[in-house]
Amino acid sequence: MNQPTHKRITRGIDAPFVPIMYLIAGILILINWAFSHSYPTSWVTLTLGIVMLAGGLIFFHTTLRGKYIIWQKIMSNMSIPKDAQVLDLGCGHGAVLIEFAQRLGAHGHATGLDLWRQRDQSNNGSEQTQANLVASGVDDRTSLLTGDMTKLPTGDNAYDFVVSSFAFHNIKPAAQRKIALSEAVRTLKPGGRLIIVDTNHNDREYKVALQDLGLKDIELKSAGFNGWWSGPWMSSYVIQGIKK
Repeated sequence: MNQPTHKRITRGIDAPFVPIMYLIAGILILINWAFSHSYPTSWVTLTLGIVMLAGGLIFFHTTLRGKYIIWQKIMSNMSIPKDAQVLDLGCGHGAVLIEFAQRLGAHGHATGLDLWRQRDQSNNGSEQTQANLVASGVDDRTSLLTGDMTKLPTGDNAYDFVVSSFAFHNIKPAAQRKIALSEAVRTLKPGGRLIIVDTNHNDREYKVALQDLGLKDIELKSAGFNGWWSGPWMSSYVIQGIKK
């Protein structure tokens, strides 16, 4: 294992314009209420401003802290062999990739794949992620690929774990998401585990698709408050399954 450096690990903000717009809208609405709240329904304006402001702050919590807590809980209940082969789809800045890599031995390997799009995550790029891997001391057991989740540049039955954190919902339309799920399952070894954390109300869609793809022991759970992207109306979920 390489030694971690003293360099700071960078983390991006998911869909960075969304929380900023929430905060700006909330502030402007509250300013408007402060200067003009004598009308009977002014409480509606006040409530809307507070909801928008709170939504932006909750979004920042989820993208900067909450989603990492979700993965810490998932991994605390997992047994990861030292020689496991791991594929992280839509790895972004590599937070989940690093968590897995830190649990691997000399014969284990974790691969991260992404399209490195700025609109999906701020400051998203393979150079930034590679720097994070070096800073964490796991660059000797990790590698990065640039690729499309619907056309994975990897072999069949290659990985013990295929994981993805808030990436599948960026694939549109639903037919393309099913192709991406099929690709994820293709790369899994028999007995391998698929773990997806995502948002955007696609949970039932994923469950049906994974059943159609032949996975067993499929579990679907809410991620709770730490997965709220502005509020409970945009929540997150964890879905897992094992390849037969």
